[in-house]
Amino acid sequence: MSRLITYISTYGNKCTNEKGGIPIEVGAEGRTNFLYTILDNTGENISAENKYYGDLTALYWIWKNHKFRGDEYIAFRHYNKYLKIKPKVALEYLENHKDGWIVAKSHSNPPHTYIHEWEIFRDIIKNDYPLYYSALLDIYDYRDGSGMKCNGTNMFITSAEQFEKYCDTIFEICKKLREAIGDTDVPKYNQRYCAFMAERFLTIYLEAHKYCKYETKVYRKRWYLGILSKYARRLGINKNNQIVRRLVKILSKNSYRSSYYD
Repeated sequence: MSRLITYISTYGNKCTNEKGGIPIEVGAEGRTNFLYTILDNTGENISAENKYYGDLTALYWIWKNHKFRGDEYIAFRHYNKYLKIKPKVALEYLENHKDGWIVAKSHSNPPHTYIHEWEIFRDIIKNDYPLYYSALLDIYDYRDGSGMKCNGTNMFITSAEQFEKYCDTIFEICKKLREAIGDTDVPKYNQRYCAFMAERFLTIYLEAHKYCKYETKVYRKRWYLGILSKYARRLGINKNNQIVRRLVKILSKNSYRSSYYD
C-alpha cells in the first residue's frame, strides 16, 4: 500500500501543522537550539553549507539517508508553510500520474538580487544541461532571472523515483554553482544563492521533462498572527470574536509577495 512521508525543515522553530511529519533541524552544524531529534549534520550531509543552500541541506539529508521503498511518496515542506492539499488527494493524483509533481502555484518572481549569480547559473545550464536551457529561456528573463510562472518555495510532493532523479540533478548543479561563485560577503538572507536558484530550477525541470504538475496554494504562518492572538488574550477578547476572526482572515490571506524564507 502506498504511503506518503512528509519531511519538514526547521531552524529550531516549532513546526506548523506537524501531523505525523518528520522534522529535520536544518543547519545543525552551526546551531544548538534544537527542538527535534533528526539533525541534518548526521549521516552523509552538507549541513556546513547551510548558509548557501538554505532548506536544501535538509533535502540533501533525505536524499542520502532515507532508504526509500518503491511505493513511497515524499513531501518536502518548511516549518512555517506547506502545500494546501489533503494527503489523500495528493496520493490519488500521484498514483494516477506516475511522473507527477505537486508544487506551489506559479507566481511572478523578481530579478535575482545579485545578477552575476543568476548569470553563472544561467551559463551552467546553457553549457552543461542543454535539455533545460530552452525551458529556462521560456520561463525566465535571460538577463536577470525574473519571470511570471515560478513554482517557488522549494516545496513539493512526488514519488520516491522522481525525488531521486531530481536530487541527482539539482545537487549536481548546486555543486557547480558553489565552485563557480564560492563564498560571499553579503547579508545573511542573500547568501542562499543555491536555494534561490533551486526555486527557479524546479519549474525549469518540470517544463523540460513535460512532467504533469498539480499546482496548489501555500499555507504560510504569519509572525503577526501570534502577536494578534497574544494581545487579544491580554485584552480579554475571545479568539472567536467576530472582529478578531475577520482580522485573522485578512492577515492570513495567502500572498506570494512575501519572502520564501524566514
